[in-house]
Amino acid sequence: MTVDDADGPKRRSRQKQVGDALRRDTRARVLEAAADEFATHGYTETTVTRLAAAAGVSIPTLYLAWGSKRELLRGYMEESLSGSASSPEDAVSQFAGRPPLERLTGLADLFVEVAERAATGWRLYREASTVDAEIAADWDELQLLRHRLFARILDGIPEAALADGLTPKAAIDTAWVIASPDTYDLLVRRLGYKVDDFRNWMKQTLTSAILAPAVSADATRAGEGVEGSRRVAPVPCGAVTA
Repeated sequence: MTVDDADGPKRRSRQKQVGDALRRDTRARVLEAAADEFATHGYTETTVTRLAAAAGVSIPTLYLAWGSKRELLRGYMEESLSGSASSPEDAVSQFAGRPPLERLTGLADLFVEVAERAATGWRLYREASTVDAEIAADWDELQLLRHRLFARILDGIPEAALADGLTPKAAIDTAWVIASPDTYDLLVRRLGYKVDDFRNWMKQTLTSAILAPAVSADATRAGEGVEGSRRVAPVPCGAVTA
């Protein structure tokens, strides 16, 4: 066996590491370019040619990295939803063992944090779903994923802590409707709520709609301490649809 033969596996391993790093870098650059292009031009008007040019890669390279414009949109949305967490599911692990009031106020904080990152992606998905059936199916799945995550967050809240007549399943459904992309769009983008105002509204509305009065009253008093926030009366959960 020659020295070259002995070094062959090591050389191939190094080449693989370099190749993997280049592929990760390409995917990241394309995704970053897609985020800018989608936000500026919308999903429909953003062409693959425009994306490749913005990322500084060829069209074949873009397809090798992501497969399709649709997959790029999904990747952008998943990154926005996860933030610093490894996955949306990982983000809800912090709620284990918390008492009911802390779960709901924590859910409000988490939803607002995600909404600030994901609002553009939500808008893009809603727009693209009108012209692309597969994206529409993706959008439906994302909403169901949000429902499953909320079920995990609210799991374990005793029925005695819930509002009169509210079942655990109805509590999950109520949270899913209140803490929704459409709610954020209506109040923040259309009515101009500031983030702190929206967070305060979300905490008060979730707790008053889901928890027994004695429990939710504590959250209302806590919400009054948000500096500069407007006093917003909670609305019935049916007033905002998911």
